[in-house]
Amino acid sequence: MKNRKVSNEVQFLVVSVICAAVLVFGHLILTKSLSDQVWVEYTAAAIPFVLLVVGVFSIRFAIASERQK
Repeated sequence: MKNRKVSNEVQFLVVSVICAAVLVFGHLILTKSLSDQVWVEYTAAAIPFVLLVVGVFSIRFAIASERQK
């Protein structure tokens, strides 16, 4: 069982790093040099929804892993 718990923690760590990278990317695309691009507006608008979906799936995964214990 210990190997499974460490594996879940590593997966959550990877998800948190990905979320942090998405947030950094969101700040970088809103710079003045890219603000006139059309795709920047749609990408910046999609970031909160992507993070919401990742959060929902993370909660569902955490509940499922707790039930396995």
